[in-house]
Amino acid sequence: MADKTICFCMAVTEKQIRDAIKSKNLKTVEQVSEATKAGTGCGGCQEAIKQILNEMNK
Repeated sequence: MADKTICFCMAVTEKQIRDAIKSKNLKTVEQVSEATKAGTGCGGCQEAIKQILNEMNK
């Protein structure tokens, strides 16, 4: 599977987000944003970040 860009403003990929969630045990969009900068530009990707968090933290 190709690594999909989630945050175009900060050029953050889905793999980078998943790796940060796993390695730092992140639970919120704010924590992911702090760790990766994803969601700190226009904010349009915050829903996608939330979906990844929900999937990984089931």
